[in-house]
Amino acid sequence: MNDKLFHLGLCMAGSISAGAYTAGVMDYLTEALQKWEQERGKEDIPDHRTVIDLLGGSSGGGITSAISLFAMQDKINHYRLENNRPVSEGRNIFWDTWVELSEQDIFEQMLAPGDISEGYVPSLMNTRFIDVVADKFKKYIHELALHNQGIPPYLCEQAELFLTLFNITGIKYQLHTKASASGAQCAFEHRDIAHFRWGDQPGADGRMELSYNQQENLESLLMAAPATGAYPIGLKARLLKRKAHYLWEHPFINKGSFKKEHIQLNEKDGYYLSMNADGGMINNEPVELMRDILLSMRKRYYKDLDKDSAPEGLTNSAVILIDPFPSLDMKLREPSELRVHIKHFAPELFSAMRSQLLFDAKKALDAYNKENYGLYLVAPSKDDTRPEYAIACGSLGGFGGFLNKDFRIHDFFLGRKNCQSFLRKYFVVNMDETGEDRKCVEAVIKGYSNEKALQRFQRTDEKGRWVPIIPEISVQGPSDIANDVNQEPYFHFDPLPEDYLLKYQSQVGKRYQNISGNLFKTGFPWNVLVNLTTLFTRKKISSQLLKYIATDFRRRKLMK
Repeated sequence: MNDKLFHLGLCMAGSISAGAYTAGVMDYLTEALQKWEQERGKEDIPDHRTVIDLLGGSSGGGITSAISLFAMQDKINHYRLENNRPVSEGRNIFWDTWVELSEQDIFEQMLAPGDISEGYVPSLMNTRFIDVVADKFKKYIHELALHNQGIPPYLCEQAELFLTLFNITGIKYQLHTKASASGAQCAFEHRDIAHFRWGDQPGADGRMELSYNQQENLESLLMAAPATGAYPIGLKARLLKRKAHYLWEHPFINKGSFKKEHIQLNEKDGYYLSMNADGGMINNEPVELMRDILLSMRKRYYKDLDKDSAPEGLTNSAVILIDPFPSLDMKLREPSELRVHIKHFAPELFSAMRSQLLFDAKKALDAYNKENYGLYLVAPSKDDTRPEYAIACGSLGGFGGFLNKDFRIHDFFLGRKNCQSFLRKYFVVNMDETGEDRKCVEAVIKGYSNEKALQRFQRTDEKGRWVPIIPEISVQGPSDIANDVNQEPYFHFDPLPEDYLLKYQSQVGKRYQNISGNLFKTGFPWNVLVNLTTLFTRKKISSQLLKYIATDFRRRKLMK
């Protein structure tokens, strides 16, 4: 057993277009790990190892998790800012996926009519651009298979990956009672995950074996990635095809006293097909799920914990939650008769139902115990800016980044900057820890047994002597951290001109008319009435929508 091995899970929360921020965080984190490996063996470099056992997430975070598993096997060419201009010497899948997206104006593509046909409306926005990005990812995997660098030392050889799914089709459980006049009752489970393990050997535990040789499971991953990001109604729901036995074998599905004969899937020829929406709807920050999987990996793969260990007993491990939209504190509002009005009650009811879904998923709230080393958070932070306004893509509930590439560039570099600060100042342990807390991080403490490594990276304050879990190689001494030496820069962009949105007015109106005309196909004469109504209201609707967008942009100082 390696007593200098520190285990890491990377949990990536839902993001929509703010995936550019998560991508920037991962770009910098990968670079820091690569540089540490290159310097390993020098006398002033700590000699413990940090290994990423698990990547997972919801929505855009799930997509970035999948990308990261492959990016870590590549020679990523990291982006730099030179005179406020992004520069790279080669491909970078994080940048290509989240900043470039597809070649044209993204919002213009989202308003295009090509996805709507006679009586068929898949979503409010055209999602063809997602298919373009998915094809780009598929091509990247194919190229990587021919020239991949192999599993790096900081990634587990059997690393696992999961993407949460909101399974609209549902998994049916039969509820049997000893005495039932009406026969078996049923309940549907809509929480679902696509769960993979790197390697070619099947484990009979619900993990889909994933490698460049497993074409069928690679296709399942390529279907699962857009499925976890299928924002309900706004973006098209996605189908996912998997071998059914992966569900039967997974403890997430085959749980408790329920056996295969009590669970019904729409299985056909050994495959299960489901319709899925955004995984963030049911668990946007799946930290507790990640801890459970990390625990199972320690028991099965590393065999350094006994079979009765609970998640609270995880030692020498941590979860990093990368969250572009952390759950900020909100005041409790006292109910009143006025708020019973349906215009207030309906949206608040929807919000309450979603909040209950998310809270119900937090069955292991101890993961959020601030007294332990188990959970660390990377979230947007920018000088002299309110936290919720730090990222440009946070506008329009996360869709703002689709309207301007500069927003995505800004957030990518903010992610890099925040990750650097996180590694230097927050992802640290106290060399003077004792008792149970010391057991949690002992592998890292042992890694700094070399006095020269300690002198280079240790910083001291009234609470203790702090050392980084992942040393940032640009740091030459404690003063570098205090003085923010060699810190990552911001990307600066000019606010959008006042008339920026006018170019979309006609397209928004046509999209609204196209949706309405095909959504309410009921035959003559109602079709004529619907068409006339939308024709006369489309200008007002488009003006109101663009006014809403402009107001949000101005509030965030993104528009003049």
